[in-house]
Amino acid sequence: MGDKELKKYLQQSLQQRAELEEKLDRNGIRLTETINLCTEMMQEQKLAQKSQEEPRTGFVQYLSDIFRFEGISIFGLQALVLFIVCLKISAIADIPQYIPVFMPLFVLAVMPVMFRCQYYGMSEIEAVTRASASQIVLAKLVLAGAANLVCMTVLISLEVHLQDSYREIGRMILYCLVPYLVCMVSMLRLIRMRRKENIQIGTLLMLASCVCWGVLARTLPWLYEASAFGIWIAAFLFFAFFFIKEIYFIIATRREGKLYGIIN
Repeated sequence: MGDKELKKYLQQSLQQRAELEEKLDRNGIRLTETINLCTEMMQEQKLAQKSQEEPRTGFVQYLSDIFRFEGISIFGLQALVLFIVCLKISAIADIPQYIPVFMPLFVLAVMPVMFRCQYYGMSEIEAVTRASASQIVLAKLVLAGAANLVCMTVLISLEVHLQDSYREIGRMILYCLVPYLVCMVSMLRLIRMRRKENIQIGTLLMLASCVCWGVLARTLPWLYEASAFGIWIAAFLFFAFFFIKEIYFIIATRREGKLYGIIN
């Protein structure tokens, strides 16, 4: 190869290298501009989403919404059961030990609302809603507890009026609370198991509980005497512990955003 040819070859190589470097520089500038443009667009989208984001619904507001949708069912069924129980209590006013027989009926009246989602197979939809299943159960429990408290107050007031005496009011309160707590703990346990047939199991359990308390009233009359007051207090503390523990578990799962129970 001659000197002229070598010189020409070197000039072409240098020219090609310069063109390649210039092209890479232009592409690098364009790539940087593209990255910056995408970053700006993402930031604008985030700001737009924040401005359009709805404020989270507080528990009080959610409780109000549940009351509008489920309030009639909860309080209506409780009022019906209270009316029936008051008729029965009026006929046996001198036998306060039969009060526990009727307490499971108030829990039974709450079950259609508590198990409605499972009955219609809506557990999966409930699980992905903005309000967790734990919050839904907790809101229904608050409304049911308020209705039950009103019913118990009316029932005890009626019993005191019929007996015309306040001497046994403490025992009558325990006669209401102990069976109620037993049934509520059982119902919450069934809800956590998340099986559709738990509705039937819960119904049978509440009715069996009524029969059981009736049998105790007939076969163990000493259990309802003043000397057995300590047994009722111990039973109340025992089941109240498990009920409070279950409520705390529901609140904890709500804060963690977890599902209360499992999906069928």
